[in-house]
Amino acid sequence: MSDALLPPPSQGPIAHRLQSLVALITGAAGNIGFETARRFLLEGARVVLVDLDSDRLAKAADALRKEVQGTDDVILSVQADVTEDADVQRFVNETIQAFGRLDVAFLCAGISYSSTSILETDVDQYDKVMRVNCRSAFLGVKYCGAAMKEAGHGGSIILASSIAGLRATPGLAAYSTSKFALRGLCLTAAGELGQYKIRVNTVHPCGVNTPMFLASWPEEKMKSMLATVPLGRWAEVTDVAAMVSFLASPDAQFLTGGAYKVDGGIVMF
Repeated sequence: MSDALLPPPSQGPIAHRLQSLVALITGAAGNIGFETARRFLLEGARVVLVDLDSDRLAKAADALRKEVQGTDDVILSVQADVTEDADVQRFVNETIQAFGRLDVAFLCAGISYSSTSILETDVDQYDKVMRVNCRSAFLGVKYCGAAMKEAGHGGSIILASSIAGLRATPGLAAYSTSKFALRGLCLTAAGELGQYKIRVNTVHPCGVNTPMFLASWPEEKMKSMLATVPLGRWAEVTDVAAMVSFLASPDAQFLTGGAYKVDGGIVMF
């Protein structure tokens, strides 16, 4: 078939794909969380924004309401510490109270740090990274999964991992450990929750063009790393949001336990 007969590729939102679904996003005031919330809204979902930083959360919610028309009654923002058991229970309960259901959970809250050798990594820093990146995901799966099970309509849980959770990442031992841990959590949860039609998957971006990533490495190191990406650029937040919205949607209804790379081909090598 001639290429001229093929429709042009589309990276934009697919109207109504998430219509009537309720999606919760942790780390929603961050770059990836915010862009995913935007995409969810444009695809018809009602969205719950969760973040620790109340000021950034309020600004994110306001920006989404202004950009996506008609969303005043479909956005709920909840300030919470995703590492605290009581807070996670609270924002899941508030989601159910506000919208009557929970269909999608994108557990995107996470932190990184500047490149540091494992011999020089501070133990307190390691503990903080594991708490934010792993404990929060465990609590999210636990309580979002319980709500989905009780409702009886299934659901989709997506964990924000990284290519650092698929291969060695010198200089980021704590971060890499935390992202590998999410694969174990994903596989175990997918196996346990499948009987309730709850799907659990991980997304693994390469470096995403965000301030957090760009601050992680010296400039020369960044250049040498970029040279290893076959598609020649870092991921954009829109690339990640497109993958997450697909996994959240009915189009991915038979996918669970998967590790979905958004990496421009870097993990092939």
